[in-house]
Amino acid sequence: MKVIHIFWSLTFGGIETMLVNIANAQAEAGAEVGVMIINDSWEETLIRAIDQRVRLLYVHKRMGSGSPLFMWRMNHMLLRERPDIIHIHGCNIWPLLLYKKLKQRVCLTLHDVPHGEISRGRWIGRLLPLVNVKTWSNVQQIDRIPRVYAISQAVHDDLLATYGVQSRVVCNGIPTRDFRQRMQDGPASPLHMVQVSRLVHDKKGQDLLIAATARLKGRVTVDFIGVGDSMDYLQRLTRELGADAWVRFLGKRTQAEVKQMLADYDLFVQPSRYEGFGLTVAEAMAAGVPVLVSSGQGPAEVTCGDRYGWTFSNGSVDDLTRAIAHVADRYAEALAKADRARTYVADTYDVRVTARAYLSAYSEQIDSIRMKSVNKPLTGGVNRVD
Repeated sequence: MKVIHIFWSLTFGGIETMLVNIANAQAEAGAEVGVMIINDSWEETLIRAIDQRVRLLYVHKRMGSGSPLFMWRMNHMLLRERPDIIHIHGCNIWPLLLYKKLKQRVCLTLHDVPHGEISRGRWIGRLLPLVNVKTWSNVQQIDRIPRVYAISQAVHDDLLATYGVQSRVVCNGIPTRDFRQRMQDGPASPLHMVQVSRLVHDKKGQDLLIAATARLKGRVTVDFIGVGDSMDYLQRLTRELGADAWVRFLGKRTQAEVKQMLADYDLFVQPSRYEGFGLTVAEAMAAGVPVLVSSGQGPAEVTCGDRYGWTFSNGSVDDLTRAIAHVADRYAEALAKADRARTYVADTYDVRVTARAYLSAYSEQIDSIRMKSVNKPLTGGVNRVD
């Protein structure tokens, strides 16, 4: 089986890290795997993390270029490679970009909560998102994708209820064996918290965690690992709340560094207002770190509510503050729960489980394509099945 994953860019982020892990695991499982990067934008550390058995295909579209020539290069590379499956990730304008003969081999993973509108109507209406970025969404062409995968049950349910689009749940995976394990028996004093994510406070909720830390007045500290558009706002908020002594911004870290760093913390907090999955939550669980997440979103699905972690009312600083204090006061219970969570995440969210689930789903799609080809009426000549 030959699979090519397509991504616009390969920069630091949970989705990009996940893509590298899955491509590596699929190659380890015996698939012929390629990763195609459209833009001239990638992190060398991620490139170096890709297994040597995975082929790298560069389209070399200049960032910010409006030239359509990259579409010709991309399609001709795909025609030359002859993949069985084209697995696309990110904003799904792909049906407008791929040649017709390639489209039946396409599948899409929706990596976030669905938002925006599906572009319908004639081809000009479908094309509008390409020329007007304000209309872009992560579902704009999803009704034209042969197979859609959702990263969580929450994403699946939202996609079906809001857009009427069916999908199959294939949860994201992490290399659970690679994380250094937390060894301390008790918490530090003060309790040492961490959050790993892009700094986008209106989605990820970092402002809520800063406010809760300020209210606890030295009982806890928090480190933010990541960069993003909200950096200046969050630093300013930290100063305004007088929390400078308890809040640190550590900036960008590689996946290898995060695998080592998580075990140094007492509590991982993911205060997202909306989140499709919660890859970093699973990573913290794999490292044996207690986790606290917002309710009603993908991260709470990863923790099975309060079974393998704790939850607080989404968007509530009051309840987040209470929940942090609760974990600190019952830390022996937190460690026992974290130990159970480590076993659960290894069985459920290991990247090898994810890779096998995708490979099985790919086989179904390939069989479907072959059956359609076999059953297609002959119009002269002989039908070929690739």
